[in-house]
Amino acid sequence: MTKFPYDEFAKEFLEILLSPFGKVEPSYKIAAEVREVDVYFTPSGNNLNRTDLGLLGKCANTPVVLEPFRNSVMVPQIRACMSKLYDLHANIYRAAKRDKQPEPKDEILPTLWILTPTLSDPLLTNLGARLDVELGEGVYLLPPAQKTGIVVIHRLPRTPETLWFRLLGKEGVQKRAIEEVAQLPPGHPYRQNTLELLGNLKVTLEARTIIPPEDRELIMQLSPLYLEQIQAAKQEGKREIALKMLRENIPLETISRITELSIEQLQQLGSNQE
Repeated sequence: MTKFPYDEFAKEFLEILLSPFGKVEPSYKIAAEVREVDVYFTPSGNNLNRTDLGLLGKCANTPVVLEPFRNSVMVPQIRACMSKLYDLHANIYRAAKRDKQPEPKDEILPTLWILTPTLSDPLLTNLGARLDVELGEGVYLLPPAQKTGIVVIHRLPRTPETLWFRLLGKEGVQKRAIEEVAQLPPGHPYRQNTLELLGNLKVTLEARTIIPPEDRELIMQLSPLYLEQIQAAKQEGKREIALKMLRENIPLETISRITELSIEQLQQLGSNQE
C-alpha cells in the first residue's frame, strides 16, 4: 500500500486528464542523481484549450512539470522543485547536443507549475510572484527567467474552469469540488475516471493504521461515491451478461430473471446493438 496516497492520487488524476492530449510521464526520472518530478507532460498536436479542462488546459498548453502538494508548500520545497526543473532543462540541452540538434529555445523548455492549497501573501512577495492577469485570481508567476508558476488552489474562484485544480485542494474546497464532480452529467469525459480514482483514494486512506480526522471526513464524503461506483460496475456487468444472452437468443423473461434487468431495459439494450 502506498505511503503517500494523496501524491499517487494527484499523479493518476493529472495523468487521466492530460493523457488524451499528449505524453504524460508520472514519476519521471531525471538523470545523474535519481530524482523524480511528479508529472512531466508534453502536449501533442491535440488542442488542450478545451472547456472541459479549463484552467488546467491553459496551464498545460506547452510542456510542463506539475508538482502538487497536499499541504501548503514551503520555500525549501519550492526550491527543490525548481532545482529538478533546471536539471530537466539541462538534460534537454545535453540531449540536443548529443543528437547534434540546435540548442532548444527557451519557450519550448518545460514550465514548472507548483500546486498548493494555500500560500501567504508575504511568501508570494518574497518569491517575486505576481498575479497572472490573464489566468486570473489564484495563479501567480515568478520572474519569467525562472519558468515557474504557482497555483494557490484555495484562492481560485469557484467556477467550472477551476474544478480540476480545486479537486486537489483540502477540506471545504476539495469537498465542494468532489460534489461538483458527482453532479457532472454521466456522459462527461472525466466524471467516471475521476470518481474511480476517488474511490481508490478512499480505499487507500482506510487502509492506513492511523487516520487523521481530516482524512476520516474525506472518507465519509467519498463513501456514497464509492458505493455508486460499485453499483455502476454491477450494472455494467449485468448488461454484459444480458448482451451475451441476447446474442444467443435466450428468452427475454429468462434474461430478466437472471440479470434483474427489466424487459424494457433489455429491449433497449438489444436495439442499441442493432
